[in-house]
Amino acid sequence: MSKISIEKQHIVEVFKRGYGALFSSLSKVQPQMPKNQLSLFLKQAVLKQQRIIVQVNPTAHTDHLIEYTGVPFFSAKSTQIIIKPASANTVYLLNAKDIRHVRLIK
Repeated sequence: MSKISIEKQHIVEVFKRGYGALFSSLSKVQPQMPKNQLSLFLKQAVLKQQRIIVQVNPTAHTDHLIEYTGVPFFSAKSTQIIIKPASANTVYLLNAKDIRHVRLIK
């Protein structure tokens, strides 16, 4: 391997370790999903009424990643996604552009 590729690998590993340390309260920082994939996964979860975990990027209101768990619904009058948890009377409204990662609950 060339010296440049070794240095790139080292930089990537240092970045990964440092990035994980920034969000120590979160067990796993998930990769940013492409918009098309996010859209497809959300549509399928809404149609099948599947419980999902949604990881949201930091916004103007929060400075860290947050995960929401529940059944998703699309808002009829906006681009927001509604997450309704099974055990609480709370409803979360999420902007589609702030979503980082979506995964099913097993």
